[in-house]
Amino acid sequence: MKLSGALQETFNDQINAELASAFLYLSMAAYFEAEHLPGFAHWMRMQNE
Repeated sequence: MKLSGALQETFNDQINAELASAFLYLSMAAYFEAEHLPGFAHWMRMQNE
């Protein structure tokens, strides 16, 4: 099955948004670890998943 160009572009945009969010959560987790806030860091890592 071949996707239309518009649908494929929409899927790619969504995948890119999800990856960007995942990296943002990981960077926030690293920040909270550095600030000695392990609970917040754990929550951010869980959001990444």
